[in-house]
Amino acid sequence: MTKKFDAKLPEEYYCKKYDNIQRFISYFYQIDLTKKLNPKKILEIGIGNKTVSNYLKQHSFDVTTCDFNKDLEPDYVADIRELPFENDSYDVVLAYEILEHIPWNDIDKALGELHRVTKKYIIISVPYFAIFFEIILKFPLIAEILKKSFVDIFFRIPLFFIGVKISGDHYWEVGRRNYSIRKVRRLLRKRFRIVKEIRPILNSYHHFFILEKYGVFTIP
Repeated sequence: MTKKFDAKLPEEYYCKKYDNIQRFISYFYQIDLTKKLNPKKILEIGIGNKTVSNYLKQHSFDVTTCDFNKDLEPDYVADIRELPFENDSYDVVLAYEILEHIPWNDIDKALGELHRVTKKYIIISVPYFAIFFEIILKFPLIAEILKKSFVDIFFRIPLFFIGVKISGDHYWEVGRRNYSIRKVRRLLRKRFRIVKEIRPILNSYHHFFILEKYGVFTIP
């Protein structure tokens, strides 16, 4: 395991520079995907400005928070690669935009810890670096005509020829050189079944995976 890295952002960053409309779209997906699993106990790793955990707590979900930045005042201060929790402690573990902050060689160890502490599910999101084109179409009577509230026209071109300049923030991103989406999927499938992948509308930079722990019986 890589022993030293520094991806800690100052607390004021989360308060003044962090949020924009794209991030609030991501918050919606983070919350909505979590709620749909109807978990009794949730662990959120990497709490940012606590938007997600505060919302879930206000809606009666049992949420424990964990971050390696003590200044953010999480319930537990710990590294995702060495979590201080018992096996099968939580119904779902959340790690949104976290894994890219640790070196790729340590990702399998982090996934092993997530696998260990969850009873069934984890939800992660990772950055997907690419050129993309997207148009949202919405017009009167669209729901009656198409049975949906809008039409999303989208295509993406990964920039595999561009590498990652390691700065202590992002060590890797999907779509950059040596980090294809296939490579990420292969690593995830070592420990989990990929239940679903989600691309948020108007924020394709955040790519979501709902993962189910192998060996868990699922009622059809």
